[in-house]
Amino acid sequence: MTEKILEVKDLVVEFKTDRGKITAVNGVNFEVFKGKTLGIVGESGSGKSVTALSIMRLIPSPPGNVAGGTISYRGKNVLDIPLDQMRTIRGNEIAMIFQEPMTSLNPVFTVGNQIEEVLELHQPELDRDQRKEKAIEMLRLVGIPSPENRVGEYPHQLSGGMRQRVMIAMSLACEPDILIADEPTTALDVTIQAQILELMNKLQREMGMGIVMITHDLGVVAETCDDVAVMYCGQIVEQSDVKTLFNNPKHPYTKGLIDSIPSFDSTTGGAKGRLPTIEGMVPSLFDLPEGCNFQNRCKSVTEKCRGPHGEPKLTEINPGEFVRCFHPLS
Repeated sequence: MTEKILEVKDLVVEFKTDRGKITAVNGVNFEVFKGKTLGIVGESGSGKSVTALSIMRLIPSPPGNVAGGTISYRGKNVLDIPLDQMRTIRGNEIAMIFQEPMTSLNPVFTVGNQIEEVLELHQPELDRDQRKEKAIEMLRLVGIPSPENRVGEYPHQLSGGMRQRVMIAMSLACEPDILIADEPTTALDVTIQAQILELMNKLQREMGMGIVMITHDLGVVAETCDDVAVMYCGQIVEQSDVKTLFNNPKHPYTKGLIDSIPSFDSTTGGAKGRLPTIEGMVPSLFDLPEGCNFQNRCKSVTEKCRGPHGEPKLTEINPGEFVRCFHPLS
């Protein structure tokens, strides 16, 4: 059986705002296994990045607060670990690739300096020459040409794809158990996106790490993930292995996302007409409807969904297949 290295259970994250308190993540559960990739997918504002930052203990407090649940890394609840010990875990055992490499990299230091800083913090036994040598090795590992020269360059001298590779090199410098990739291919063109995803798959096979892939792109999920959790309004609404989810989605929201993926008709040599859309807007976290959060956008809504029976619970309808819906699709 595959080794479980991370378990998130009943996670609740709240934020205090001028308009009152909101719950950005509400009762999220999932597991991450060694050598496997879990995809967390959903529209902007669904709680994906907040979930990732919670695992890293990077939620700004105030205004944020992990109000409930546990995040267990190899049996230890990271929420109970003192911050000084958490700093040794963060980057060393659980690493994260952030969304925007240009804002995540420091513009006044070379990329080599920034990789070496990670090594200096987590592997103090290495001397300066060894750190530089390993920085070059990491740049070579992520496919950056002439790493001996690139190690002395600044972020603005690199393309977007190269900067993303540098971020991956920094994240993997200490060979972590878990890599959290938050929209790792945002703003990259299709060719570079494919290269980055293939690189992550290759490194995962070589290093055996578990990956949490956070994205709004179902194409990325289909290509890279073993299991998928679909989030909406801070909750997981469907969860299963990737093949089951794409072949037979059970939640109307998941089906809407899959139906909206552009397809190409080989018989006509073009797109298959107008793309279906999910009507309406994601409700504000300040004004969630009573009952199911998806009711105002759902074509299968009934009175049961509108509040008298409370909100639907995430229920296992088949082994390993969970859905939060009063009327799951057949």
